Amino acid sequence: MKQKLIVLMVAMVLASGCAAGRAFRKGQEAARNGDWDVAVTEYTKAVQEAPDKPEYKIQLERAMQTAAQNHISRAREFEEKDQLDAALIEYKRAVDLDSTNRLAAAKMVELEKVVRDRIESTRPKPQIDKLREQARAMGQPIINLQERLPRLSFNNASLRGILDFIGTSAGINISYEASYQDRAYTINLDDVTVEQALQQIMLANGLFYKVLNQKTIIVIPDTAPNRAKYDEIVVRVFYVSHADVAEVAQIVQAMVRVGGMPVPPQVLASKTAHTITVRATAPVVDVIEKIIRANDKPRAEVVIDVQILEVNRQRAKQLGLNLSEYAAGLTFSPEAAPPNTSGGFPPANPPPFNLNTISQGISTADFYLTVPTAVVRFLATDQYTKLIAKPQLRGAEGSKLTLNLGDDIPVIQTVFGAAVAGGFASIPQSSFTYRSVGVNIEMTPRVTYEGDIRLELSVESSALGPNISVAGQDVPSFSSRKVTTTIRLREGESNLLAGLLRDDQRKTLTGFPGIMRLPILRSLFGQTQDEISQSDIVMLLTPHIVRTHELTAADLAPINIGTQSNIGLTGPPPLIAPDAAAVGTPPSAAGVAPGVPPPGMPRPPVTSEPGAQPVNRPAPPGTSAVPTPITPQP
Repeated sequence: MKQKLIVLMVAMVLASGCAAGRAFRKGQEAARNGDWDVAVTEYTKAVQEAPDKPEYKIQLERAMQTAAQNHISRAREFEEKDQLDAALIEYKRAVDLDSTNRLAAAKMVELEKVVRDRIESTRPKPQIDKLREQARAMGQPIINLQERLPRLSFNNASLRGILDFIGTSAGINISYEASYQDRAYTINLDDVTVEQALQQIMLANGLFYKVLNQKTIIVIPDTAPNRAKYDEIVVRVFYVSHADVAEVAQIVQAMVRVGGMPVPPQVLASKTAHTITVRATAPVVDVIEKIIRANDKPRAEVVIDVQILEVNRQRAKQLGLNLSEYAAGLTFSPEAAPPNTSGGFPPANPPPFNLNTISQGISTADFYLTVPTAVVRFLATDQYTKLIAKPQLRGAEGSKLTLNLGDDIPVIQTVFGAAVAGGFASIPQSSFTYRSVGVNIEMTPRVTYEGDIRLELSVESSALGPNISVAGQDVPSFSSRKVTTTIRLREGESNLLAGLLRDDQRKTLTGFPGIMRLPILRSLFGQTQDEISQSDIVMLLTPHIVRTHELTAADLAPINIGTQSNIGLTGPPPLIAPDAAAVGTPPSAAGVAPGVPPPGMPRPPVTSEPGAQPVNRPAPPGTSAVPTPITPQP
C-alpha cells in the first residue's frame, strides 16, 4: 500500500512538471510569433505549476512588459484616429500588465476624463442653465462703448470739452450733474475704446457716469451721496443647485461687504428654496453672480468597491465532574412532618412552626440533608463562521458612506422619574435602544483636484459578550475593535486593511478548595473548561471616480472687481512687462511700455502720423478750449 502511494505521488509530480514545461514552451512559441498576450497567459500557467523555477518568472516579467508596450502603441494609434474608447481599453490593459508604467496610468486617467466630458457635452443642457443664459443676455448694457477712438492729445484743455469731443466722436450725448465743476485736464489717448477713455478720465478726476439710454450718459462727481442717489439698486435671486446656500452666502458677504461702500449689499440665504437673494447695485450683483457660479459646482462622485472577509471561530471543551453548586446543606424542619407521621413527603400546606411542635417530639424525619448533584461532563464544541460581503458604495465627496453588517441588539435603559409632580417618590421608567453588533464601516471620500481620492475611514468590529449584573439586572456587554485613519489612493488603487485579529483564551477550573489543586484528585472531583475564541477581519477597498470636478479655465482665473470704494467687474489691470531674460526679448526693449520708444530713440511727433490728428489749441479769453483736428503739412 505504501509503495502504491509513493508511485502515485511521483506520478503527480511528473505530471505537474510536464504541464509546466508544456505551458512554458507554448509561451515561447507565442512570443516568437509576437502574440504577447497569449505568451503572458502561458507563462502565468507555467509559473503557477512550477513557482520554484526562476526562468519561468523572468520570462513572464519580460512578456508582461512587452505586452504592455504593445498595448500602449495600439492605444496611441487609436488616439490618432480619435477612437478614445478603444484607446482607453488598451491603456487599461497596459496598466493591468505593468502597474509600474506611470505613462499608461496617467493616460488612462486623462482619457477617462476626456470620455466623461464628451458624454456630458452630448447631454442636453438643463432648463435652468438656458434660463440663466437668457437672464444674462437681458442684463447686457444697452449702449455700445466699444468703438475705438483715433489718437487724441489734449494739453491743459477743458475737461468738459474733452468729454464733449469724445461723445461727438462716439455718437453719444453727454450731460452733466448739477454739482459738476469744470477744470483743466491733460491726457493722451492712443488706441483705446470709448469705454476705456471714459474710465481713465473718470478715475483721474473723481467722476463716474451713468447710462441713461442708448445715446445718453450723465457725468456725476464720485461722492457717497451721489452714489447712493444715482446707483441703481437691483434685487436678484440666485438658484443654487449643488453647494450649501448658507456657506455660499457667507462667502459672498465676506467678499463684497467691505467698508466705504456707498450702498452696502444685502445677502439672504433660503435653505427651504435653496436660493440666495441679493439686494445691491448692478455692478456688485454682477460680481456676486460670478462668485456664486464659481462656488456652485457639482461635487465629484466616487464608487467604492468593498470586499470584507470576517472569520470567527469558537472552541470549547468541558471535562470532569460537575457537582452542581459544590455545596451540602442541612435543613431542620419539624413543621414539615406533623405528629403521627412517619416520614413521607411533607404536606402541601404544613401547619406553622411553634414551640408546641417541638414539645410533641423530634424525629429524624425533621432533618433534611441536601447533597450536590454529580454530573460527569465530556463535551467539546467547535463553531466556525465565515462572512463574505462585496457591496458597492456610491456617493458624492464630503458625504458620509455607512455600511453595517451585523445585528441590532436591544439594550435596556432605566430612568427614574417622579411618580407625582412635586413629590419625592420616584418610579423606574425603562426604554430600549438598539446597538449594532458586527462590522460597521464609515467612509467620507474626497476627490482632490489632482485626481486622487482621500478616504476618511472608520472601521469598527463589535461582538456581543456575556451578560453582567447591574443593580440586580442582567444587561449585555459588548466588545469592540475600532480603527480610524485617513488614506489617499489613486483611481482604481486597492488598499488592504488587515490585522484586526482577536484571540481570546479562557480556562476555568471548578472544584473543592484544596482538592482542586491536587493533580489526581483535581480530575476526579473537579471540572476543567477551556474556551478559545478567534476572530479576524480582512477588508479590501478600491475606489473609482465616476464624476470629476467640472472646472474650466475661467474658474481658475482671478475675478477683477475694481477698488474697495467702487466694486464692479473690470478687466485685468495692465501689467509691467517682465524682465527681458524671462521672455527672451532684446535687452534694449526690456522694461518699455507699449507705445513708448526704447531709450536713446527720439519720440515721433504727433503730426508725423498720416491723416488728421486732434491737438489742443489755446482758447481765446471768455471761450472754452475745444480740441480741433489739424492736418499735417507735407
